[in-house]
Amino acid sequence: MSVDPEPRGPVQPKLHSQFDIEESLTFSTSRPAAIIESIAYYAVNNMWEDLWHLADKLKREVSVLFDSRRLVWVDIGTIGRVKLAPPIGSQLPLRLWVHTHPRDAYWSETDKTTLGFVSGILDCALVLGYDHLVKTEFQESVSVRIEDCRIAASGPLAHWTDEAAVSYSNLV
Repeated sequence: MSVDPEPRGPVQPKLHSQFDIEESLTFSTSRPAAIIESIAYYAVNNMWEDLWHLADKLKREVSVLFDSRRLVWVDIGTIGRVKLAPPIGSQLPLRLWVHTHPRDAYWSETDKTTLGFVSGILDCALVLGYDHLVKTEFQESVSVRIEDCRIAASGPLAHWTDEAAVSYSNLV
């Protein structure tokens, strides 16, 4: 039986010491502050590779959501999926949704369903993989030009760009 996550408020980003993060990995609680706040810190500072490595140490997928005021919500899921808790106090439009995959970054069927659902209220999304990320941006108009790659040819996903993977080493 699947339980939906409880609604949550935003997280205050704070980078904790490596010792505190490692210590938190041994706790039985699913949301230790040192990990949640460090994930938010990595996201706010575009430290995508560090965020992916922390998720990998957790052996879980992680999701980070930014609203229009740049407030941050963090969710931690299982090794194969992360359910988003309703972001209490968020303001639309949502600016960015970032989540990790255990190995490769790609738009899974679950991701595509989520993007279709949030079309028009989310600006941009990233999937983080072990050494690369993929990005998509919402476009109001649906392009008919072949060079404008989209996640799908029709429907809500035709509004989302389909961009090539980028390695962390190429991000500046």
